[in-house]
Amino acid sequence: MPDHVHAIVWLSATAQLTRFMHGWKRMSSFRVRKWYRENRAEYFDGFGEGARFWQPKYYSFEIYTTQKLEEKLHYMHLNPVRAGLVNTATDWRWSSSGWYDDRSTVGVPIEWVG
Repeated sequence: MPDHVHAIVWLSATAQLTRFMHGWKRMSSFRVRKWYRENRAEYFDGFGEGARFWQPKYYSFEIYTTQKLEEKLHYMHLNPVRAGLVNTATDWRWSSSGWYDDRSTVGVPIEWVG
């Protein structure tokens, strides 16, 4: 989505989410800013180096069942469709929907534990 990200993350131990999110936001904001600076400077001027890229908070939801995992995946996959950005979930370039549909690569490793 252009203004937010949904992700399902599994961590092997408790109390790791805050550190993970800090690192993810830090690295991704650096890389996104770099890409815009090099490829779309006109957009980069809108948020620049000093402005906050991510919101300071994140919203977590613990998933305990396969049913809830499938529900959350379905919601995430249909989010760009509901927003009118694409016609089908697999059309959204950054969606894992393609992997679940036909095991096509999405650029990051996905492991189904269902």
